[in-house]
Amino acid sequence: MSLKKCVIAALCIGAMNINLVNNADAVELKEQPKLQAIADELIAENRYTQKELEAVFSKATVQQVVLDAMTSPAEYKFTWGKYRKLFLKEDRIQQGVEFWNEYQQDIERAEKEYGVPASVIVAIVGVESKYGRFKGKHKVLDSLVTLTVGFPRRSKFFASELKQFLILTKENDLAFDEVLGSYAGAVGYPQFISSSYRSYAVDFSGDGKMDLINQPVDAIGSIANYFIKNGWKPGEPVTSQAYETVDANIAKLANRKRKTQFTAASLRDKGAPLPESISGDERLNVLMLDASEIVTEPKNSDIYIVRAGDTACQIAETLGVSCKALSSLNSLNQQGDIFRGQRLKLPARSKKLPAKAKQQITSNDRAQTTSIEGSKWEVAKNSAKQADPEPASTVQERFFFTHGNFYAITQYNHSVLYAMAVHDLSKAINLAKSNADQALNRDSAE
Repeated sequence: MSLKKCVIAALCIGAMNINLVNNADAVELKEQPKLQAIADELIAENRYTQKELEAVFSKATVQQVVLDAMTSPAEYKFTWGKYRKLFLKEDRIQQGVEFWNEYQQDIERAEKEYGVPASVIVAIVGVESKYGRFKGKHKVLDSLVTLTVGFPRRSKFFASELKQFLILTKENDLAFDEVLGSYAGAVGYPQFISSSYRSYAVDFSGDGKMDLINQPVDAIGSIANYFIKNGWKPGEPVTSQAYETVDANIAKLANRKRKTQFTAASLRDKGAPLPESISGDERLNVLMLDASEIVTEPKNSDIYIVRAGDTACQIAETLGVSCKALSSLNSLNQQGDIFRGQRLKLPARSKKLPAKAKQQITSNDRAQTTSIEGSKWEVAKNSAKQADPEPASTVQERFFFTHGNFYAITQYNHSVLYAMAVHDLSKAINLAKSNADQALNRDSAE
């Protein structure tokens, strides 16, 4: 689906989908062309019959709570400082040590077989499901049906995942209307989406099943398998240490693209303090993360600096510009991914501004405008009370030289905040386990 069609669909939201969301009615397969198209494919592949699929979809309902959740992922509504604190709490670190101790043989076996560090495997389980404590409370069937028929911007992706889910449940003899997961349809200890489950799950426990929902050993092996098949290079680093300051020529290279863009040699030429152990032809990227809430206003009125909670089309609607033009001008991906602190170039403004936007925008403060109340693109907010102020953070502006393995982590979740949180948690768990093991050894010696 083109971006233009996605925007029109999202702004208009067809009456059919509104009724479904408001009434949370059971889905009638024949009344939903997108679902029937999935059904036709499954029938053509001899995986289901029409009668079976009518029974499946009769158990599904479209859930407004799922649509609400899709508008406010933590990677958008939180600053780096707050996002990091979510995952670096002491209880998550200590629970990681406990999980590692309980499944130590399996974790070390996965590290040996796949080359993915034990601490990274444990950190993924910790970030994704808090070691199996939070695997999701939404019926996956409902979530994927909801996002297929009611979330136009990514309808094609979720339609594919819905098809994969129906194949997965049949292949693994799972009750399709009982599997619980995240609002986006991810399941189990590692929170795999259905396509990842089918592609990367392994029977690491050797019991004849690939069970990521109830078998943590299978999850351990599957996470390692996922990484090695998505670019992880055994024995190579994830990122450099953090630098409070770098040469101005390096600072201006900082970006959040999910790839290594520079050779070590070229960065050294510009003043990067890279260790001699890194060969000149190794590719790296420059990343800057800032925990501060403060965003300096740009002097150029044709620039907008992204705040925590912004979405691309919300910004476009607020400023009276085309979402498609904004995305094209800034080379945004199909999902319109943006990040806090990003400087967006603004296209020519439409002559027909929304009434509320006219009140908010002047010729001189275009880049300082707040969002329009009630915008369809605005990240959901809790209207009952103001959010608690973000606690002070010891992690302010820091620069990193990131390696290929850092971007292998972003294959799991496309946010660089996520990748750094996983890395930091893995280091914290590794240190806590090392300290605990040393203390145990001292006690044994005495």
